[in-house]
Amino acid sequence: KKRNKDNANKEVEIFAKNYSATAVDYAKHFSKNLDYSKDSMADLEEILDYYSKDISVSKPTDNQIWSMSLIFGSYLGETILKNGFAQKGYRWGKEDTSKIPLLVCDNGWRVTPIDKVYKRLVNGSSDNVASFYAYAMNNL
Repeated sequence: KKRNKDNANKEVEIFAKNYSATAVDYAKHFSKNLDYSKDSMADLEEILDYYSKDISVSKPTDNQIWSMSLIFGSYLGETILKNGFAQKGYRWGKEDTSKIPLLVCDNGWRVTPIDKVYKRLVNGSSDNVASFYAYAMNNL
């Protein structure tokens, strides 16, 4: 059973890395360079702000919003991992109760960057991802 879970987590990690690379490519259309740094959070926030405002006009389906959340949430998660969380034992995984990838740690803690991006897109700037990132880093 552990091998199946390890394989599933590896698949989730590959999935997240691929989606994160897609976010980096999309950002170029906004003349933004997402480089997995703390400073890139401001650029990510600007991109999500654009899409958040566009949602009220273009009326995408919930599946389309989730697709965007997977892409940009994977970037957010990869940035969190690269800037300290991986060294603390966090990795991509899934919980049995959720179909959405998240960052898991053996200590039981969870970080949900994809959910956070979804909330940012739907709720607007009150769910700022740069603030979420700063909070996560300060509470590592």
